[in-house]
Amino acid sequence: MRNQFLSLRQASKGFTLIQLLVWVLIASAVFGGFFYLLNSEHAKTRDAKRLADMSRVQAAFEFLFAQNASFAKAADGGCNTVGVHVNLCKLSSVIPDIATLSDPGSFSYVVSRVPDDEGYQVTFQLERSYGNLKAGAHAISQDGFQ
Repeated sequence: MRNQFLSLRQASKGFTLIQLLVWVLIASAVFGGFFYLLNSEHAKTRDAKRLADMSRVQAAFEFLFAQNASFAKAADGGCNTVGVHVNLCKLSSVIPDIATLSDPGSFSYVVSRVPDDEGYQVTFQLERSYGNLKAGAHAISQDGFQ
C-alpha cells in the first residue's frame, strides 16, 4: 500500500505533455487577441492623426483663400505638380511645421490637384473606417472630405 501511495504521489509532480500543450494554446490565444486589439487601436490612432493633419491643411488653404481669393499662392512653394508631397506647398504662414508634416504610417499626403484660383486637392489613406469615411483612399479639397 505504501509503495502504491508513493508511486501516485511521484506521478502527480508535474504537468503532462497534453496539459502543457493546452496551457500554451490558451496563452497563445490570449496574447494573440491582445496584440490584435493593440494593433487595431494603433491604426485608429494613426487615422485620427491623418484626419487632424488634413483638417489643418484644409484650414490653411481656406485661410490662404480668404487672404488672396485664390488657392494658387500655395503652389508657389513647390506643389505645382500633381503627385508631390503636400509639405512642399507654401502654407508655412499658417502651418509653421508644414515641412515636417507626414503620414504617421506608411502612406503619404499627396497633392492630387495643383492649387489654382478655384480649388486644390490632397489625397490621403485611412487604414480603417473612421466615422462616415471608409478605409482606403480619400481626398480633402475646398469641398471638404471626400
